[in-house]
Parts: sequence; C-alpha cells; structure tokens
Amino acid sequence: MPQKCPLRANEGAVLKAARAYPITRHTTDLRVEWVNEPTPGAGEVLVQVTAAGVTPWDHNVATGSTHSARSLPVTLGNEGAGVVITDPAGHWAPGTRVMFLAGAGGMTTDGTMAEFAVIPEQNLAEIPVNVADEVAATVPIAYLTAVLALRLGGFAPGERVFSPAIGGSVGNATVQLARALGASAVAGSAGSTAKAEAVRAAPWAYGIEVVDLERDRLPDGLGDGFTDGVDVAVDGVGGALTAQIAEALATGGRIVLVGQSGGGTAHLPIGEIVRRRASLHGFSLAAVTPAQARLAWSTITDLLIDGRIHPVIDSIFPLDAAGEALRHLIEDRPIGKVVITDLSRAW
Repeated sequence: MPQKCPLRANEGAVLKAARAYPITRHTTDLRVEWVNEPTPGAGEVLVQVTAAGVTPWDHNVATGSTHSARSLPVTLGNEGAGVVITDPAGHWAPGTRVMFLAGAGGMTTDGTMAEFAVIPEQNLAEIPVNVADEVAATVPIAYLTAVLALRLGGFAPGERVFSPAIGGSVGNATVQLARALGASAVAGSAGSTAKAEAVRAAPWAYGIEVVDLERDRLPDGLGDGFTDGVDVAVDGVGGALTAQIAEALATGGRIVLVGQSGGGTAHLPIGEIVRRRASLHGFSLAAVTPAQARLAWSTITDLLIDGRIHPVIDSIFPLDAAGEALRHLIEDRPIGKVVITDLSRAW
C-alpha cells in the first residue's frame, strides 16, 4: 500500500474509493480501498471529485438488488461535484468547477465516491460561484429528475403541484422547483407527523403545504389551494400512494412516475382517472437526451444563481465513513441529502 496519494492526476497513481463487492446484506460491508486512477475515454472528462451525493441507488447496487450486481466490484456514486482535470476533446477547461451525473458510473462502471472519476462530457454543468461544492453535489439526480418530470407532465405557471416524500431528494427538489417556476399551490407529503412538523418548520419550506400521511390521506390532507385538485404530481414513491394521488387529481391532471420506493404495484381508481381525463407518464433519467439535459441544467443553474432554490443537506461524511453514510440514508430516512466530502484528503 502506498504511503501517500498524488496531488494531481495522470501520473499512474492510486487513490481511495468506496467500492461495493458481491453480494452483501449490509451497506456497511462496502470497502474503502486503493484503486487505480481512471483514464478518460472518448467523450469523457476526468474530474477531481470534491463531494459526492449518496442516493438510494447506491444502496441498491451495494446490496446486489439491481442488475448492476453482475458488475461488482464497482466504485459507488452516481453524482457529485468537483474540478475538471482534463478533457481530451477540449470542451472543458482544466480547473472549471462542475457538478455532474455519472451516467453508468456507480452502477456498471466506477462512480464518484473516489478522488477522481471519469464523467460523460454531456453530463457536466458549471457550478455557479455562489454554490458550495457539497451543495452542488446534491443537485444532479434530484433536480434534473424534477425539472424534466415537470416538463413531461406539461407543467405551466399557475398550476398546482404535488410531490410525495418531501424529505427525500426528488420530492424536495420538485416542490422547490414548482414554487420557483410559478405554481399557484405546492404541496408535498411526509410519512410521519414528526417529519411533517420538521419540514413545516424549515426555512426552505415557506409557502409549501405538507400533508401528514400518518394522520390524513389524499386528497383530504390538501389545503385550500388544492380545492380543485392537483394538476401535476411527480411521484417517486409509487405503491398505494399513487392511488391516493390519482384520487386527488384535478380534471386533466397528470401523474409523472419517477420511482417506486413505496412499492412497484398500485391499484388505481380507473373510474376516477377516466372521469377526470387524467393521464400517467413514466420518466427515466437514463433516457434523457443531451439537448433535454442542457435545457434542464440551464433552468437549474439560473435558479441557483438567483437563490430561488435551496438544496437541502442533512449530513456530511468523509469517504472512510461511506458505509455509515449509506446506512444513515436508508435506515434513518433523513430530511435532505447525505453527502461525502474530503475525498481528495481521504488519504
């Protein structure tokens, strides 16, 4: 094992990374170990990672519950922030601060929980000067999903928007974006009274209704702003809650399904959907075109610069505690994102 890590890339160096091995029952079994420095291929950019977001997908990969298990061992992490080291195509200048989605990184190829990572060129966006790296690292998956799901749902200013799991990344991003983009009413939901009260007390939640699903079901828990129902719902939960959302839709309402953390099967009120002329859409971030991503990034960065959205961080862990960071995300279900920082000083 080497005594120190390099201060710059491209020297045939080794570095630390959080890697998942086949197939463990506990997220804390992932290993922080030495790996070779990655080399960018065609259409890729080498970045020095300063912060990496932790997501439920990391848990799925680490526990072998996805098709990615056949690719283990793999360095986890599908999003992050950092500094461009080299771009063989010359589109990104060295030293540029960027936030990024790793594409297949963290799933079937090595991801962002390491000092260096290679990122598809089209998946980078420059970090606004007023945004810290640890904040930028929380943006890519949640905010790209939220912006593009709202667009898929045909959102227009003045409409009413609902997104469940407001303490989670996509739910949180959706309600903040909808508010910033001119929704007339915005609501999210929390699965417990304690979490609902905590969100209501948070400064970033001003003007956002919070439905306490421990006490109420939809649509009963929605306030006066939703008297005529929900126009657009971005649903990352699925399961039984999707049926409740369908019952809360306005005439012409749209549900955009972006996940199934609450279950992959929903028994929908078909009569209500037909009567309200409602529609359901499926969304996958993996299917987004580069042109769609560029437009979404532009919206997100403009709102960050203006201070109209506020990505929420629950906690920050060092790379050596990546297993604990993942356990905290899955078991403690915090409000806001979990982030890994100090990757360049993990040695």
